[in-house]
Amino acid sequence: MKPGFFFAVLCVGLFFVACSTAPKTPPQSLVVRNEAGRLVLLGAKTLREGQPAAAREYYAEAYRLYTLVDEPEGRIRALDGLGRVPGVDFDPWQKAQEIALDSGDEALVALASLLIAERYLFSEDTVLLEKAQTVLSHAIVKLGGRQNDKARALRLYGSSLKPMQRYGEAIEAIKTAIDIDKKNRSFIELASDYYVMASIYSKQGDYPAAITYLTSAIEYDRRSENGSGLGSDYLALGTVYEKAGNLEKARVNYQKALDIFTAGRFSDKIEDVKRKINAIK
Repeated sequence: MKPGFFFAVLCVGLFFVACSTAPKTPPQSLVVRNEAGRLVLLGAKTLREGQPAAAREYYAEAYRLYTLVDEPEGRIRALDGLGRVPGVDFDPWQKAQEIALDSGDEALVALASLLIAERYLFSEDTVLLEKAQTVLSHAIVKLGGRQNDKARALRLYGSSLKPMQRYGEAIEAIKTAIDIDKKNRSFIELASDYYVMASIYSKQGDYPAAITYLTSAIEYDRRSENGSGLGSDYLALGTVYEKAGNLEKARVNYQKALDIFTAGRFSDKIEDVKRKINAIK
């Protein structure tokens, strides 16, 4: 994913006495914040490339820098990344909740709540899925002025509705996310929207629609050079073709996924795809 950043300008100290000839304090601009933002993007990039250890270092340094300048939104975004990599000795997503609450900013509380909702989605427990939907419904409203984050909330909301077979509502949520991400030219996020939409149609047995949306996901992941996304797209496309009974096209797309995952050294994904290929030989 490409989260957007909204940074506050550093205030220059006020002096009791000043004169026109006195040396002026140079503006510090946003040097530290910009560097931290760059590191968050590098963390996301290396994570997509299958390098979680490197991603952890980038996210950890970004978190340190954002903490140094007391930037709560940046800290939350760095913690978002840290929660996706191994080797972190605390719960980053829980820490994000604490920082958001301490800020007193409703939008930041909503932003951090997406992480808890995402955690609920990992479960197949109906109660947790309903909790996720409640959290996300609230977040969608509070993030109205932050369109990229709102699209993310909508994508998660659509994903939460799918296992409960609320397909119509799920499709409408993802359509809204697609509209936002298209307008903002957020191509990686747009690919994710199409991927989720494909999974909804596949769940309903509408394989032609699923194939169409996965083809769009591939297009935007390719434009974004998102290797992990492309591998997942081709893996899903192979699965859809297999469900539809077209084993030859399933095999072709599984092989594409295998080639990409092998190039990216995604060892956990490689074995999964190999099993699928062997199962249809």
